[in-house]
Amino acid sequence: MSTETELLVTPKQSPARRRPKRKKLTVGQIVVMVVLAVLVLIVASPVIYALLNSFRSYAEITMDPMGLPTQFTLDNYIQLFQQTDYGEALVNTLIITVATVVLLIAIVPMAAYGIERVGGRTSRLMYILFIAGLMIPFQVRMIPLVKGFDDVGLYSTLTSVVLVHLGGAASFGILLYCSFIKGIPIEVEEAANMDGAGRLRTFWSIVFPMLLPVTSAFVIIQALGLWNDFFIPLVFLDSSSAGTINVAINRMVGLLTSQWQLIYTGAILAIIPSVAIFAAFQRYFIKGMSVGAVKG
Repeated sequence: MSTETELLVTPKQSPARRRPKRKKLTVGQIVVMVVLAVLVLIVASPVIYALLNSFRSYAEITMDPMGLPTQFTLDNYIQLFQQTDYGEALVNTLIITVATVVLLIAIVPMAAYGIERVGGRTSRLMYILFIAGLMIPFQVRMIPLVKGFDDVGLYSTLTSVVLVHLGGAASFGILLYCSFIKGIPIEVEEAANMDGAGRLRTFWSIVFPMLLPVTSAFVIIQALGLWNDFFIPLVFLDSSSAGTINVAINRMVGLLTSQWQLIYTGAILAIIPSVAIFAAFQRYFIKGMSVGAVKG
C-alpha cells in the first residue's frame, strides 16, 4: 500500500528538454554577412585609424602614418586641453547644442499645433513661409545675417549661432510636427476643453505627450547636427572666440605644420558624444521616424 501511495504522490520526471536545432546558414545569408562585415570595417576604419594615432606622438605619425602606437599613453589628451582652446570650444559646443534644442522644443511644437488647429488662410500662409525656409540655401542668407548680427552687436557671440540654428531647424520641425499632429484626433482636445482646460494647458498636458515619438526623433537629428556642425560656427565666430570643437580642430591645421597628434585626439573626443547619443536613443529615433511617416 505504501508503495502504491509513493507512486501516486511522486511526480513523474519531466523528459529532458530538447535543444532547438540550429538552423544552418544558407549560402546567400553567409554572403550577406560577409558583405556587411566588410562594409562595417570600411566605415569604422577611419575612426580606428584616428583612435590609434591619438596615442602616437607627432614624430611617429609623420615618420610612419600607417604604423601602430609603440605605447598607449594619455599624453595627447592632456596636451589637447593644456595647449589649445579645445576645453573652451567643448563648452561652447555644449551650450549651443543644449540651448538650441531646448528652444526648438519649446517653440516649434506649439507653432505647428497652432498652424494645424487654428487653420485659415493665415495659418496656411505661415506654413508655406516655414516650408520656404527649407528651399532657400544658407549661403544666400549668410552675408545678410552676418551684416545684421554685426549691426546689432551679436556677431561672434554664441547667441548668433543659436539664433541661426534655430531659424534653420524650425522649418524642418514645422514640417515634421504638422504631419504628425494631423493624425491626432481632435476629440481628445475637445474633451479637455469641456473640462475647463485652456489651449496652452491642453497642448502641454494632452497633445505634447502624444508627440513624444516624433519629438525624440527631432531632438536626436538636431542634437547630432548641432554637435557636428562646422560651417555656421566658422562663419559667425571670429578668431577672438575659441569656436566649437570642429572649429578648434580646424585651427590646429596650419600651412607649414599641423598638430596631427592633437587633431586625431580632438576628433576622437568629438565623436564619442555623437556615438553615445545615437546608441542610447536609437530605438526612439527609429520609432519616431516610422510613426511620423505613418501619421503623415
